[in-house]
Amino acid sequence: MKSLTAIALLTTLCVGFTAHVDAKNRENRPPRPDFSTIDADGNGIIDLSEFSAQELPPGVDDIEEFFNQIDTNQNGEISEEEFTSHKPPHRQR
Repeated sequence: MKSLTAIALLTTLCVGFTAHVDAKNRENRPPRPDFSTIDADGNGIIDLSEFSAQELPPGVDDIEEFFNQIDTNQNGEISEEEFTSHKPPHRQR
């Protein structure tokens, strides 16, 4: 009976710790900016100057290189489709 109680207590602690770590990681992530917020002039595209006015995500050092990763057709502009289909970079742990 004691071992069953110990297993239940250990399981509860593990689940609680995992939930705490997951919640902590979600809190540390900056919110993803909205396309219309970055598109300052409202013309439906984001150019490098509009993009450069934004705060860089953690782990990104070169704004122009990051811009070019999102600009998949390499026309110097980010469309809303390119923006929404881009997956944010993962943080290094």
